[in-house]
Amino acid sequence: MASTMKAPVTSADDGHDDRHINLSLRWKLTFSFVGLFTIIFAFIGWFILDLTANTTQDRLSSELTLHVEGATKTVNGDDFAALNASVPAVPDAKDETGFGYPTSPLYKSVASDLFTVYNVVKAGTYTWFKDPKDGKLYTSASSGYYREPQTGYHFKVPLADVTDDLTYKLMTQGLTKTTQQPAYTDAYGSWISTYTPILDKSGQSVGGIGQDYSLDYVAQVQADVRAKVLPALIISYIVLVALVLLISTNIVRRLKRLTVATSRIADGEYDLNVKSLMRSRLRDEMYTLAESFALMASKVAAREQSLKQEVTRLKVEIDQSRRSEAVKEITESEGFADIAAKAAEMRRRMREEPTQS
Repeated sequence: MASTMKAPVTSADDGHDDRHINLSLRWKLTFSFVGLFTIIFAFIGWFILDLTANTTQDRLSSELTLHVEGATKTVNGDDFAALNASVPAVPDAKDETGFGYPTSPLYKSVASDLFTVYNVVKAGTYTWFKDPKDGKLYTSASSGYYREPQTGYHFKVPLADVTDDLTYKLMTQGLTKTTQQPAYTDAYGSWISTYTPILDKSGQSVGGIGQDYSLDYVAQVQADVRAKVLPALIISYIVLVALVLLISTNIVRRLKRLTVATSRIADGEYDLNVKSLMRSRLRDEMYTLAESFALMASKVAAREQSLKQEVTRLKVEIDQSRRSEAVKEITESEGFADIAAKAAEMRRRMREEPTQS
């Protein structure tokens, strides 16, 4: 029968790859904490910038709402309604920029009121109304600030021609209640807008008034935050990394001293004061480990001394046993018996000779 025995598996073919890369514990600790700090500081930086942008934008939206609602008190609702009802759709004059404007005194009065608002809040102010004939929204007077410079806010231009669907919907809502348009971007920048109704003396809505505020201010605030906060974060990051490197170096230095001490103990230096190598005012796990090594060394020393004594005792017993066996072998041999017999005969003769004489 053929043998089914297998060759023993050696460490070289046991399926494990013994290849490894040596990396100091100090660098392991440093890289681990640096990676952790990088994630934390990146999150903090993102959170601060995002919070700043949102907070600033919310504050601007609140201020813009207050401005728009305050602007409605500046515009005379009855004059605004009369203007929209009396001025024809086609402007009868143009200014030096080529934009058309009505020569109606009512238009000049409303536009003057809006320009006063603009000078106070520094935000473009414009109005619109809903034509009862077709139910569509049309532009009305403005402070001179145009969101569509190429088209211009000519009087009585259909809003659908100069706004997108979302803005049109929100401006329609603005005829009945204060409505905010979230941040959006067009060809001329990023903005937030607020719309609110214009009321006549009887409290009826006769149109809407809106303001746009550029979000460049938010971008400027973010830039200021980055200029102030990011350097502080970077400095803190560098300091923490340096502290981690310092602490990890100190830990590794104490471990190295303990490693050297264990090597000396392994060489038989059992009376080595291991605890003195872990000098620290505050006892920690490293000091406890040193105490454990010191206790281990004392126990190993005692056990080795006991083993030496036992070996010495065994050697004495073995030597005595060997001597007894050697004596026994000699005394039990035939030669020894013959010699013993001859010696006995000689002693007998020696005792008989004096008697015969």
